Amino acid sequence: MPRFDDKWVVDRTLFEFATGGSCACCGLSHLFLPDGLKGLIDEVSDLETDAANNEFEAAQKSPWPPTMRDQVWADRVRLRHLMKKEMGRHADFMAEVGGTEGLKQFLLDDIGPSKLRRILQMPRTEVPERVRSQYGIHSALGIVICAVVEQVANFEMTKYPADGRSEAELAFESMLKYDRRGGFVLPIASRNQETRKFDIMNEEALDVLVATVESLGGPKLLHRAPRKTKPTEKNGDSD
Repeated sequence: MPRFDDKWVVDRTLFEFATGGSCACCGLSHLFLPDGLKGLIDEVSDLETDAANNEFEAAQKSPWPPTMRDQVWADRVRLRHLMKKEMGRHADFMAEVGGTEGLKQFLLDDIGPSKLRRILQMPRTEVPERVRSQYGIHSALGIVICAVVEQVANFEMTKYPADGRSEAELAFESMLKYDRRGGFVLPIASRNQETRKFDIMNEEALDVLVATVESLGGPKLLHRAPRKTKPTEKNGDSD
């Protein structure tokens, strides 16, 4: 079995869940609802009926055993709900900073390439830690996220193609790198050979970063692939 492929993620998650169990301090909020996972999904007010049904049907096809499946999908729905509530704050920030061009100038003039390079370094352990501390996700989904983060850190070994849904997401995926010393990084700055400092801004990476930050404000939490228009079928009666 190739390391870090999707089967590895599933096996790693199941092993960690079986040996370590889930976090008992959180409990399973969905168990207090009469309809279990379906009840929790229906309780999320910003999911329309079709979306809620799709969410529940997708949960039934997951590779996890039933107890773990309910934890994973309940916290997945909860995480999306909490993140959607933050979208307004991101949109307000973009408006305050003056939109796309305003944000670019702010990052160029006020932050600068060297400082921005340090800001954008994130150790891989920080990703699941933020999910725990900021969103209160401690159960089985946290174990899944740990395995996925390790897969992303070793993404080149999987030989998988980028699977982003939008141009902005694909561009971000192509830019994101993992460095054992710096963690997840964007090549936002390059070294000046004269000063030996990282004071040259990578304009392409800057554009990718700005587009990603702008997308956090919506209109959708998750990126959407462009709609494909179906060719109009001709029938004999139309002639």
